[in-house]
Amino acid sequence: MANFKMTVRNRQALFWLFLFPVMLMGLFGVAFSGGQTEPRLGLVVLDSSSLSTLVEDGFDQAQIVEVKPYETVALATDDLKAGDLDGVVVVSRKVRRPVRIDFYFDPSNTFVSEVARGVVAGVVERIDRAASGTPRTVEFESHSVRGRNLRYIDFLVPGIIAMTLMNSAMFGLGGTIVNYRERGILKRLRVTPQPLPIFLSAQIVNQLLFSILRAILLVLVGAIFFDVHVLGDYLTLLVVIIIGSLCFVTIAFTVASVSKNREVADSLGNLITMPMMFLGGVFFPVDSAPDWIQPLIRAIPLKYLADATRGVMIKGDGLASMGLELTVLVLVTLVFFVASILLWRWE
Repeated sequence: MANFKMTVRNRQALFWLFLFPVMLMGLFGVAFSGGQTEPRLGLVVLDSSSLSTLVEDGFDQAQIVEVKPYETVALATDDLKAGDLDGVVVVSRKVRRPVRIDFYFDPSNTFVSEVARGVVAGVVERIDRAASGTPRTVEFESHSVRGRNLRYIDFLVPGIIAMTLMNSAMFGLGGTIVNYRERGILKRLRVTPQPLPIFLSAQIVNQLLFSILRAILLVLVGAIFFDVHVLGDYLTLLVVIIIGSLCFVTIAFTVASVSKNREVADSLGNLITMPMMFLGGVFFPVDSAPDWIQPLIRAIPLKYLADATRGVMIKGDGLASMGLELTVLVLVTLVFFVASILLWRWE
């Protein structure tokens, strides 16, 4: 009874026991239960035979896909690479078979491209049965526009790296600063000759060092056990890790500045990090989330860190290709750096 009363009287405990699970379930429902349900396909017809017309009509009548006609394969694949399409279907004639259907997809958009490929294969199978050809009258083959098929683990590892950078800063560095304040260590440091910038710089350097080591460990584990490779430059990946770590270090300092004790700091940290993990594209892509929640997703720093990390590891992007992501991370770092200085308290 005493434990029950203490729990009921603790508003923070009530929040984490009841309200937060409801919020988390709502975030999952909003992010992954709605949005785009129909793969967007580009259709290029290079053959005018009757069977090609049957194929074209089959895709037009399929209510589970959104089909946009194109005149050339180049135009369609350009839109595919730009993210405006989830796949490109090319209908052409082959020497020994009446119709050949090629499906082009972008493996960097792992989940949507897999869904689109499955839909196209199903439609092709129905068309082939309707034509009643023996042997098969339709030949189907899929191609990656980047020449490399990606797996879920390829998508996941960069997201996990970004998430660990966030969590280590929020719960490692932020909690340490609050603990120092609670124990009076900051108060005693204030009267020593050591300048505050030296003390804070030491904390930041220590955090960056462990962030780099954790990232190296994750990359090595991914390469050894899951055959995950970094297509881009390792120096570029290091720059992304440092900028991302600094971003969340400043956020952690701001949280530590406004927290009276460790419990408050942990609560604020969870309130910030949990929505980021599920709306920042760590475990699942969030491109299919409803349009009305996209502004919230675009305001999440973790999304840009995860996108930048994936850009280096999956696509082989350089710093010039990640201008938006790095700019957002730097701006967030500057904003929270100023906020942490203004809100800093020794006691």
